[in-house]
Amino acid sequence: MNPIDVVDLSAIFPAEDFRLKMRFERGEPAQFYKPSAQANRVLAERKHWLENTAEACTAITDEGAPLFEELLELAAKWKALPSGSDIASVLRLPPLEQCRWLCERWETDFLLLKPGADGLFRLHGGGLCFPSHWDLRSKMGHTVAEIHEPVPGLNATLGRSIDGFLAKIRPGISWERHNWGLSRSPELNQHPSRKLPRLDDKVTLDEIWWRLEDQSLVALPRSGGILFGIRVTVHPLREVRNHSTACEGLLQALGTMPEEMVIYKGMGRARKRISELLRE
Repeated sequence: MNPIDVVDLSAIFPAEDFRLKMRFERGEPAQFYKPSAQANRVLAERKHWLENTAEACTAITDEGAPLFEELLELAAKWKALPSGSDIASVLRLPPLEQCRWLCERWETDFLLLKPGADGLFRLHGGGLCFPSHWDLRSKMGHTVAEIHEPVPGLNATLGRSIDGFLAKIRPGISWERHNWGLSRSPELNQHPSRKLPRLDDKVTLDEIWWRLEDQSLVALPRSGGILFGIRVTVHPLREVRNHSTACEGLLQALGTMPEEMVIYKGMGRARKRISELLRE
């Protein structure tokens, strides 16, 4: 887990009611994708899952292959690949092997989106070792709205804004936001097939972890596609309880979150219990 002191908890859990929102900040792609202090540990875990469940971690369509070639070129430009990487050799590999090659060398999960003739962005590839309870393969070829369909109220509230934002992104900028969730497991890989323990009304403080997803959207200049990067870290909930401002922000979010969203986030049986633990 990343040290808690590198995370701005007040920004993650602001003092405001829960609501679905699009709040992006402008950043640099090379900065987002550069190795962290935990690179060796994270890459070792990624390698483990790729060796044991590669079919669940990587996928690419025929339409996604050109996007991936463009991505590798950008990664080299950002100096976000290991020193001495031979991109020309990698590009001679079959597309799925190219995808795995990068997945083993980046700490960050990545998804590749491309607009169709209808203007809607669809998922055409990615490397996802650390999913938050979703399956990459089952979403291939789906539109962004279809992928977001399980999230209560998201398409009705933000669907058009998301599509419009993706269409307007220009190359060279990393548009960044964060997303959080609570879990009963510190595991980075929370693929649904693993059936990890879920939160309930008997959970203890030291059994609860909050997952932070730092997310980045970068336009691919030739194809008009989008690179969606997801960097996951996991932290003990106790650290939030010990931060008074963030603790109040999380309590406010939990108290104002619609019931259907609470259930979607896996807290249907645990919201009251978590709030009690935060107030102790």
